This record gives sequence, C-alpha cells and structure tokens, in this order.
Amino acid sequence: MRRVLFFACLGCLSVPGVAHASEQTLTLHSYAPITVGPYGVVQGAELVPSPPLDGYVVGISATVTDTNGVEEPISHIMLHHVVLSKIGTPDYTCKTFTDYDGNTLSAYAQRFYAEGEERTSITLPSGYGYPNRGADHWGMVYMLMNHRDTTESVYVQYTVRYVTGETLTPVKPVWLDVRNCQSDPIFSVPGDRPMFSTYSQHSDFTMPEGGRIVAGGAHLHGGGLKLVLRNQTCGGAKLFESDPTWGLPVIKPVLHENGPLHMTTFSTTDGIPVAAGDKLRLTATYDDSLPHVRVMGIMILYLAPAAEAPCQHVSVLPLDPNSHPGAPPRVVLPLLVQPVGPARSVFSTWMGDFAYGAPRVSIKRGTTFRWTFAGPSRHDVTLAHGPVGFASPSRSRGSFRFRFTRPGVYKLFCSLHPTEMTEIVTVR
Repeated sequence: MRRVLFFACLGCLSVPGVAHASEQTLTLHSYAPITVGPYGVVQGAELVPSPPLDGYVVGISATVTDTNGVEEPISHIMLHHVVLSKIGTPDYTCKTFTDYDGNTLSAYAQRFYAEGEERTSITLPSGYGYPNRGADHWGMVYMLMNHRDTTESVYVQYTVRYVTGETLTPVKPVWLDVRNCQSDPIFSVPGDRPMFSTYSQHSDFTMPEGGRIVAGGAHLHGGGLKLVLRNQTCGGAKLFESDPTWGLPVIKPVLHENGPLHMTTFSTTDGIPVAAGDKLRLTATYDDSLPHVRVMGIMILYLAPAAEAPCQHVSVLPLDPNSHPGAPPRVVLPLLVQPVGPARSVFSTWMGDFAYGAPRVSIKRGTTFRWTFAGPSRHDVTLAHGPVGFASPSRSRGSFRFRFTRPGVYKLFCSLHPTEMTEIVTVR
C-alpha cells in the first residue's frame, strides 16, 4: 500500500501540459523498510525517491513511521538524525570528507537538509526555493535507535513542499559544522569543571560568494547551550543564534543522552547579508559540569547568492514561536550491561563483534590505554559515566588511545551496541 500511495503522489506531478504554477506536498520515504533489532542502533546510507519534475523545494521535514505509515513514538524508534543530499552535486563547504576509517574521499553529494531529535522543519520564505531537476537523485544518511525488546521495521519518511511551473529565487544550502567534512563529526566535552562552566568548539568558513541567508536551522546534542554564527570579518558581529528548547521525555533504556526538543530556526525575506570573502565562525557551546560525549554542532543555512557590500546591518530576525530556551537537564548515563570477570592490569585490548577483549581493567593514573578495532563491524569506545568525558570515532579497523589523568571508575560502552558491549576501567 505504501508503494501505491508513493507512485500515486508522484503522478500528481507527472500530468503533461501543466503550465500554471503549482505547489504539491509530497510524502516520500525510503524504498525498503529499515530493520532495527531489539535495543539496537542502526546507521545506514541509501538512495531515496525524489520529485520527478523540475521544480523547487520550499519546505521539508522528516519523521519515522511503521510499515503502515503510522508515526513511531520516540519511545519505540528514535530518529537520532537524518541527512538528505543531492547525489552528483558538489557540497558547498566540503570538497572531500574523511570516512569512518580515516580515509580521505571526494565528496559527490550536496547536503541540503538534516534533522535530529529536535525534528527541524525548514520553510523557505515566499519567493525562494531550492532548485531540483526531475533527473536529480537524492541520498539519505540516517541513524535510528530502538528502545524496545522487539525487532522493528520502519521507514524514514520525509515531507516535501514542492513548487513547479514558477521561477523562484534559487538558494544554495550551506552546511556549517564544527567538525565538518567527517563521516563521524563528533567531539566530546570533558565535563570535569564546576557547575555553570562551559566548553566550546568552533570552525571557520570563508564565503566564496555574497548573498542573503534567508533561512536556517541547527543541531546540538544533550548538554548543549547554544550554537552561534558570527562574521569574523565584521568584528565578530552575531548573525544568528540557535538555542535549544528542552522537554523530550527520558526514554528507557537510556541508550544515549537525550537531545533538545527544538532548536531555534528562522525564515525571512530580508535575509542576513554576507559578502564574498567574509569569514563566518560557527561556535557550539556545551555545559562542562558533566561529561557529554559524541556531541555535535551543526547549522544548515540557505543562501540566495547576490553581490552584497561588506558588513551591512543585519535586521532583527523574526521570533521563532516554538523556541523556549532553558538549561539542559542533568543526565548521567547508566551502563546497561555490567561486564564480568576479574580486573586485568593491561595497557591495551581489542574490540570486535561484539565484545571488549578485556571487559574489566585496572590501571595507574597517567596510563595511556589503547583499543584496537578488530571488526568486521564498526565499533567505538564511549564514556557512559566517569570523571572525564571522551569517545573514539566509530571504526572497523585501526586503534584509539586515551590517557587517563584523573583517578576514578570509567564506565564505557559501544554507542552502536550499547546493550552488548561494555567495559569498566578503574584508574587508581
């Protein structure tokens, strides 16, 4: 039935001889259901349907549904994140990217939409659109979490507002990320400082052209405080700040630290003026009184290219009625499975499908410990709870080292297999 509805929807756009402007709302989804095992975490990448006629995307959002099209609550299947890209079109900010195993590859996809638990919905202002050809192909990268002890089959569903038969002002998607051009663009907050301390990471990007940024959204993880875009060329003038709104329920079992319910977005015909050569700085700020691991700082902007004079006045952006900033909840992640066996005095171990070679380790303060990835599946070393936050990239080969400078008990897990792979390192 889902396939029938999908092709019927495409038929709405395929009637020949239509000359007048038309806006359609397309409800599309991944070609095949995605299977997620009990308490499982699944990452994937695949081609997905795209509008079959030339036109413009003027709005987009995404969710997860069961095979009957019913939206899944986050207590069942959580959409950790999804990214939509146009295959074969160069990305605006990345010419190459680093894959999970550290290889440098050419980038052949333009990232034009993303959301996480905040479920960002992008709406471009009237008269603007993201151009798309009927011959273009879309790809999707996703991460799903199953919070139940049953295998689930679901679709990632995305709703596209699409305009045909009319010429709109085209926009280009500008992806800014404090860990840009990486398949696993994460960093970790140590979280070993007093209450109200903060920790920030930033990255700079030089605009190759001028124009007006007419819409934007953002993505932070648990513990996030704000994501700020500034123009360093113009004395650090603030262009846009996206703040998290908290309120998602704590879902058990706790597979990761919950993200925000909403991130501030904007959409305006006035736009934010930027000039060619301007250096834009994106800064992600997190609470540093508790560890926050595998976090991100991402902003997706939509630029209408045009010649703009440097350092123009930035108009006040319209208020986001769904934005209600506040302090993030204080979450301490449990270790879902307790490792067994005697503590071993070793300086390294392996990790593979699906175990740590040394589930319990005892070492002296100042020791640099090494984990070797034995594959064939990707795994990582991630702190659940302990004195200092850290996490490795998710990899199937290679190794990762961490120097333990603070004594205490470090409870670790693989974020891709949180109920299968755990380890405890005691630093004395």
